[in-house]
Amino acid sequence: MSAGFNPSLVITNIPREGENIWYPSVIDLAVHHSIPAIKCNKITDGGSIVERIRDIAPDILVVSSYRNILGDYVLDLAKLGAINLHMAPLPKYRGAHPENWALINGENQMGYTVHYLDEGIDTGDIIAQDSVSILDEDDILSLTFKLASVAPKLLIKVLEDMQAGIINRVSQDESQATYYPPRKPSDGYIDWSSIDTDIYNLVKGLTRPYPGAFTYLQGAKFIVWRTRLSPDRTYESVPGTIISSTSAGVLVSTGGNAILITDYQWSGGKISKEFNGETFE
Repeated sequence: MSAGFNPSLVITNIPREGENIWYPSVIDLAVHHSIPAIKCNKITDGGSIVERIRDIAPDILVVSSYRNILGDYVLDLAKLGAINLHMAPLPKYRGAHPENWALINGENQMGYTVHYLDEGIDTGDIIAQDSVSILDEDDILSLTFKLASVAPKLLIKVLEDMQAGIINRVSQDESQATYYPPRKPSDGYIDWSSIDTDIYNLVKGLTRPYPGAFTYLQGAKFIVWRTRLSPDRTYESVPGTIISSTSAGVLVSTGGNAILITDYQWSGGKISKEFNGETFE
């Protein structure tokens, strides 16, 4: 609104059952600005929403984080087509949860892209791109906020250019394309035989407000929210063994150097010296 673009209609997903809603409500924002809004997870050909969009005869469709693929019966309704803001450096990191995957993979940069939509998954021509640095202390929340502070500015710049008749589009290089699927809760299970940096990155990518990386201790789920690397500390013990517990955290052996768990959640309470030598399952 403040950028001078006034949406005629807002369509947003219906939250999943039990979903942790930690981000601002698009519906509430639309209502606040007196913009008509609809909650819908699937826009079907010939349905009432398609007819609603057709009646509006929009200049452009702007999409971000919509969970389902839009068919040509939607994409072709706008004069200038449909564009999407994807928080990844396309053609890399097509698909879901790119920020989580980038942290898990240990990336030091994360791009964001405005591109045209087609019926593929993030395969349309690129209009504009930029990137932010991923610092060692960044986790999924800080990276999400970092991208959210800059990516909309790129989208607005693209809209301003299109309004002025400046149309840029570059085909994606399929040889560079990577695709990542939606993460499942089970993907957060910690393999202690992995090297310490891989475990560290997994924890950063899944920490609050996401469900967290996890393991088991004495048969109970043990969620790891934050860890610290201990690069000079190697131990001859089975990966997952609790080496020591101090006020600084719980030191655990891995397939590489030991790692220090500094924030966790466990139904058994707090880990103390009596747990030294026990092994996470």
